Amino acid sequence: MHCLVRPIFVARNPSLQVYQNCFHRSSTKPKDALAATKERLLTNNVITASVAQSIPAVNTTVTSSKVIPLVETASSEVATDDIEISASKVVSQTYEDKTSLPFEEIPGPAILKLWEKYWRYVPLLGTQLFSSLLISRFTQGRLSWNRNVTPIKYLFDEYGCLVRINGPLVNDIVMIHRPEHIAEVFKQESKSPVRSGIDVLQHYRLNYRKYRSAGAFSLQSLEWLEIKEKVDQPLHDTISSYVGKLDSVCGELVRKIRTIRNRQDEVPQNFHQVLTAWGMECFYMTMFDKHLGFLDFNSKSTSETTKIIDALITAHTYMNRCETGFQVWRFFKTPFVKKLFAACDVLDEIIGKHIHQMHNKLQTLSLSKQEKSTKEPKSSSLLEKMMLQRIHSDDISTLLMDMMILGVQAVVNCEAFLLYFLAKNPRVQKLLYNEVTSVSSKTGSTLTKESLDKMPYLKACIKESLRLRPAFPYLTRLLQSTISLHGYTIPKGTFVIMANQITSQREEHFEDPEKYRPERWLNQDKDEYNRYQKYSCLPFGHGVRSCLGKDMAETQMMLLTAKLIREFTIEYDYADIRSRFVMINVPNRPLRFRFVDKN
Repeated sequence: MHCLVRPIFVARNPSLQVYQNCFHRSSTKPKDALAATKERLLTNNVITASVAQSIPAVNTTVTSSKVIPLVETASSEVATDDIEISASKVVSQTYEDKTSLPFEEIPGPAILKLWEKYWRYVPLLGTQLFSSLLISRFTQGRLSWNRNVTPIKYLFDEYGCLVRINGPLVNDIVMIHRPEHIAEVFKQESKSPVRSGIDVLQHYRLNYRKYRSAGAFSLQSLEWLEIKEKVDQPLHDTISSYVGKLDSVCGELVRKIRTIRNRQDEVPQNFHQVLTAWGMECFYMTMFDKHLGFLDFNSKSTSETTKIIDALITAHTYMNRCETGFQVWRFFKTPFVKKLFAACDVLDEIIGKHIHQMHNKLQTLSLSKQEKSTKEPKSSSLLEKMMLQRIHSDDISTLLMDMMILGVQAVVNCEAFLLYFLAKNPRVQKLLYNEVTSVSSKTGSTLTKESLDKMPYLKACIKESLRLRPAFPYLTRLLQSTISLHGYTIPKGTFVIMANQITSQREEHFEDPEKYRPERWLNQDKDEYNRYQKYSCLPFGHGVRSCLGKDMAETQMMLLTAKLIREFTIEYDYADIRSRFVMINVPNRPLRFRFVDKN
């Protein structure tokens, strides 16, 4: 999604107060008497035109330039002098305006309208630059995009729960955050919904590498469904069968922590890089069934592990810079896009090597089976499963790169925030320790899928952390049919941004929303959990386009957290860690945790 927007105007408030009165007309009261009664009521400004129309047998047309609230002008004598109201014969007449207001009247930042009619006469680059300057100047920097959720929160606070933005380079955009509105968007979805992709990665694959597709994250419609159907089950099976091996990788991180912490039991400022190494080791184990030794990396080494970590960090950094600034790389190669493409080339070369090795392995096994009539070996790694599903090698390569650049980084940063919340909440940490040790005493020190299923408080801790710091703070959809939201008509083809992180931190959805309270997920029968509650917290998205790696991410986080809580008391003594939006939410401070050995 482009970061630049074009102007719209602030529309009038659509909220109109409608009053319904119930009147009983006696069969003995003459028709002209009822008309006279209505005329007196209207003369006294007691009833509006919309209510007057509900009185039967009256043909008078009433027009008024303003609506006077009933509660401010009603007189007590009106209901007692001339109109009989029989409680047993009152007929309720409810009139509801079903007409939606036009899309153009959705409120939004009106200051951008100053530029709307001039942009088309200015060269493209000048438009982008001038639009950005306008946004910064007239909002005092409050709309500094892609740094955190504050800019969009500012728009909601300023214009209400629906905000419309136009841009010279993009389609109409509507931003929402109320769960009932999010529910309506997902309700209209077809089996092949469309969401935003990552433009620069799509450009890299289609124009630079000449691949057959833009990659799983950017695929849409039927192409996405085809990949999803082939990958879903193999991914689920792989995670279930690799819990033991992933637990072993988590044990390596525990040993790594003991070697890198100082005399105060504090890990160095580059601990985020250590977590990234853990995430990549888990990725290699499940994707390729290989233990590469990421947690043994040396900053001066030229090994494959160091090349991958460096390329991963570089790709993530420059992907954000290319995707969220002026997209000049569409016209010529900028320094940023050169660095991004070079990092992607490294990852693509390594992934291609493993695909080639697996292809040779499967060919050898096939020949061996024909010669010796042996049974087909059971597939193990996800790469092997995908190749047996006959997925094209280009699609496998782009999928694995997306999982590296986005998936691994998402898991690592979500785990970092979880450790922070646990460090800041010793009571929660103690309860979690009691649960983990209780289950471990019955199932053994090695964690399994069965033992993880017996840890509801651990799951609640993870879910509460994802509520406060989801990996992706926004969900996006391109409307495939016209819908009505908050009394406005939203036409087909509108791009909708659902501010998921803002939704999950509103007081009306969660009591004490800023507090880390895992208990809120253990008992969901409370009044605060209404029928839209599931749309109030969507860290992995929703529906057909929900995250493919959800099970993998949750399993890895559960294994590592349980392992660390069982071994250490986690503490943090510095300034609060908040999120910074760099394509995904990342911590804005070093992870200087103290890991104190349990007595």
